Amino acid sequence: MAPARTIDCSLRSRHPTSLRATGRHVKFIDMHDLDVLPGLLTVWRPAPAGPHSTPWIPDPRPASYLQEAHIREARITGPGPRPPSWLATVFELPGELNAGTLERALLGWIDRHESLRSRLLPHGGPGAGPRGGRVSRATLRAGTVAMLRTVVGDFPSGDELSHRIEALFDQETDPLTWPSFVFATVEHSDTESTALYVGFDHSNVDGYSIFLIAHEIRELYAAALRGRPAELAEVGSFLDFAGSERAGAALVHSEHEAVAGWRDFVATNGGELPGFPAPPGTPASGTGVIGDVTGQGLGHGHVGAQAQAGGCEWLLDAQGAQAFQDACVRKGGNFFSGALACLAIVAHENTGQQQFRAIAPFHTRTDPQWAQSVGWYVGLAPVGFAVRGTDAYREVMAEAGLALKRAKPLAAVPLPRITEILGMPLEPRFMVSYMDIRRTPGADQWGEWRAFALRSRRIHPHEVFLWIMRSRHGVYLSFRYPDSEGIRTAVPRYIEQTGWLMEQIANEGSEDCRGKESAACS
Repeated sequence: MAPARTIDCSLRSRHPTSLRATGRHVKFIDMHDLDVLPGLLTVWRPAPAGPHSTPWIPDPRPASYLQEAHIREARITGPGPRPPSWLATVFELPGELNAGTLERALLGWIDRHESLRSRLLPHGGPGAGPRGGRVSRATLRAGTVAMLRTVVGDFPSGDELSHRIEALFDQETDPLTWPSFVFATVEHSDTESTALYVGFDHSNVDGYSIFLIAHEIRELYAAALRGRPAELAEVGSFLDFAGSERAGAALVHSEHEAVAGWRDFVATNGGELPGFPAPPGTPASGTGVIGDVTGQGLGHGHVGAQAQAGGCEWLLDAQGAQAFQDACVRKGGNFFSGALACLAIVAHENTGQQQFRAIAPFHTRTDPQWAQSVGWYVGLAPVGFAVRGTDAYREVMAEAGLALKRAKPLAAVPLPRITEILGMPLEPRFMVSYMDIRRTPGADQWGEWRAFALRSRRIHPHEVFLWIMRSRHGVYLSFRYPDSEGIRTAVPRYIEQTGWLMEQIANEGSEDCRGKESAACS
């Protein structure tokens, strides 16, 4: 066992690099961090084909648990504009835009992913229980969607255009309408290229789906231009996944492994899910709840509503990321368990807490047919493990690895189903996500395509969410937190400390990676 350690990050500066989107690397960012090029804006809206037909077909396949909870929450917020909950992407199409060809490509892409041709209709009172029957589905057949184009106008200012596109996504990604997604093109006269923006309500997509889009639409566009078939793998339908998820969740009972795991986790955390490990004395970020996953939270504008801030910081370049992984593997771990250990060590140093607790998302694309399917393929699981001041890094990482191994099976049961069985609201407040996107289709070309992933503004008094992304260019951490006194200082500092520690692990031997005692690097 190693001697007691101290991480004195106040004496060390790693000069974190904030990611202003300039086209070199794909990353998940806020709209205001994107360098928007001016040009001619056109909005493309899907619509049922045929003004006098009724092409919607009742569909017995249920909403997924996450979709239903999301839609129920949207209903509870009441009349008026709803807080935005969209994810989006933008990428460049080469050359002068061929509008007719792009329309064929977009319609072909909608045909490819059945979930984009399906709508969910909530019914029943807001107090009804979280059962699949509370949301009904109707679906359009492939080939029965049309595209409506509206030329908005020329925007000589990138900032003005950025605000206009953000407003478009806010207004036209309503989860209670169809379509809850929209396309926009910006034709650049000076570069002879066109930016394609695609925005969705979160009920349509997860983060990985966003990373798939540029490759698929560009391939469909190029194939249509050249008169050849698109070279895309066959995909399954998220609607079928939602049905199988419901069937599996129906078999879960109060003594199920996943329910027991969540029950124990909540009990050891005082009856709620863990919050961000803020240093003692940090002012609380707010009171009240804005929409928990059971749909019983407060609506937009209630006491406790808190605008969120966020950012994106590089942790390691590609060489450093590989060195960090190699160091973790030599010590018996992997990249995620190593990164989680660093987060836990810094949390312990800042708070003295001897248990690190967070919520972690895991993908649920367990069948090859879901691998490139657009949908919300995410499950959540509790992650908790010991971290003591005398533990060596390899010991903390081993605990983290065991915690992740225990957590992964629990993510197969949707959290709304867990809350239903436990009979209590569970609101994720501190989440840590890891995604390796190096092998995602099109990853090699993202820089050339100026591809970026975008997220909407968020209002929530408690959520501190960290997304660790490993790309071909290195590792960055995208984050979001309540923009309140104390938290706005504590979270960026926590990220800086974690980045510093990861650098030391990657460079083990060049500098003490655990503070004052080099033995702790073992």
